[in-house]
Amino acid sequence: MELTATDYNILDAIATGKVEPGTSPSYFVDYCDNVIGGDPKPLIAAGYIDAGHFINGLTEKGKQALANRDQPSA
Repeated sequence: MELTATDYNILDAIATGKVEPGTSPSYFVDYCDNVIGGDPKPLIAAGYIDAGHFINGLTEKGKQALANRDQPSA
């Protein structure tokens, strides 16, 4: 899955605490739709976001995606 700028904004919202652990997935989807303009469900399905009954944070895959984005290209 190639991540878009919107996908990174969604991941960043979790990493920076704009969306806190314990947030319900339905609220998170609404937040992303209304504030960020994207759908987090594909990121959850692809394993970037740890979500079950609640949003629990980023998975290692999600953290690595953000770290890779911040790395300058060689």
